[in-house]
Amino acid sequence: MIELLFGAVSLVWLMEFLVYSSPASRQSEKVSFWYIFSAMLVAVAVILGVDMWKVEIPAVKWTGLFFYGVGVTLRLSGIMHLKEQFTRNVSVREGDHLVSSGPYRILRHPLYTGLLSIVIGFALSNGSLFGLLVGSVLIAASLIYRIKLEEAMLTSQYGDEYAQWCRIRYRLIPFLY
Repeated sequence: MIELLFGAVSLVWLMEFLVYSSPASRQSEKVSFWYIFSAMLVAVAVILGVDMWKVEIPAVKWTGLFFYGVGVTLRLSGIMHLKEQFTRNVSVREGDHLVSSGPYRILRHPLYTGLLSIVIGFALSNGSLFGLLVGSVLIAASLIYRIKLEEAMLTSQYGDEYAQWCRIRYRLIPFLY
């Protein structure tokens, strides 16, 4: 049952890549995309390939499915609220504006929160506590790197408006950071 639900959520996540293309931008930063992509690949390899600290506890796997689903939902909701502003690379284009609806009411970077939740959920649903540790550290490090770049770009573009916008939103993890 859990495998079937996991597959269904994965198909929904696949829609992100099929439905929401990312327009090319000449003035975008692409290195952080490859850091995140590499972190995801290593995390998946460790989660699926390393048997250290494996558990077969149904509650852990169901918790993983929950985190995985929350992550996919956050990403899709964030993309829908960004609309045409969504890109896979860090960029600010002419005509862009700060989005304050949907998950952006609470979070500055809900798509990144979603990725972190996806990695946590994938590790737990596979019963990989070692993968949870390695994957979480790798994806968090790559996301923090990207967040710093993105926030510097947004500060440069929007100045005080962005600083004010940030004051009432969590950066990555609600109620913590």
